[in-house]
Amino acid sequence: MTSSSVRDAKLNFATFEWPTWLLLVITYTAWISITLNWSAIPGWLLWLVGGYSVTLHSSLQHEALHGHPTRNTRLNLALVWPPLTLWLPLERYVENHLRHHRSELTNPELDPESFFLGQEKWQRLSPWQQRIFLFNYTFAGRMLVGPWLAVGQFYRIELTKLRQGNYENAAILARHALSLALVFYWLLAICEMPLYVYLLAFAWPGTSMMMIRSFLEHRYDPDESHRSVLVDGCPATRLLFLNNNYHWVHHRYPALAWYRIPAVAREQRQQALASNGNYSYPGYWSIAWRFLFKPWTHPAYPTLISSR
Repeated sequence: MTSSSVRDAKLNFATFEWPTWLLLVITYTAWISITLNWSAIPGWLLWLVGGYSVTLHSSLQHEALHGHPTRNTRLNLALVWPPLTLWLPLERYVENHLRHHRSELTNPELDPESFFLGQEKWQRLSPWQQRIFLFNYTFAGRMLVGPWLAVGQFYRIELTKLRQGNYENAAILARHALSLALVFYWLLAICEMPLYVYLLAFAWPGTSMMMIRSFLEHRYDPDESHRSVLVDGCPATRLLFLNNNYHWVHHRYPALAWYRIPAVAREQRQQALASNGNYSYPGYWSIAWRFLFKPWTHPAYPTLISSR
């Protein structure tokens, strides 16, 4: 089957979309089982499986907003509605991510998912703040402080809007609060899990693992076609990120179902590397080894140092 026929084949529940339905069942079953039995799971293992289940659910949210597993947008989003990361309202994620796809990638003035800072904003930071943002551009920093920076920036923006009398997102935040109440009821009343355990073993590592994928998936380059990466990854990370490690493919075909991406990545690999300026890595272990404590690029936009 050619890449175009894979890409354009009609979706059918019985023939094609069953992988997403199956993964939804597995993910929720795993999360429910882990939260119910959290006290019997060793701490290091709870951190691993708890974080993995939350990240996988976040990847399914990403899949849902791109039109899977059904053609009904409301149903897709309802299937992934629970805020297992706790902090990010699904509706705001949908808005920002779709804007991200329409924007000039990496430009912090246009791309709501850019980790870069404008030159003026960078210069206004104090030296210790600059060090934190530089640390966030290391692999270790993105895992440790990246989630807190993302949460802080998101709610700083939302609270600033509310203080200024802008209530355009108030209903979204209210619905998110109601969803959180249901999650908290499950965790605190049914599972009898202290909230700090969920924060440390589920929400924080889950967000950190998701940030492994986004760590360098977009670089600044004067040629906009060179800004999306191809990372081959291993089976565990390919499943965790639903093959969006092949990020060039995802941006070229955003409606492509996750289980079709590898075939297109294989068939179009040479075209992809020619198109993105050979921006690729063999896997996330190689990325972690290379950039564990070394910033992979500079936080200011455009970059002040070479990213390669």
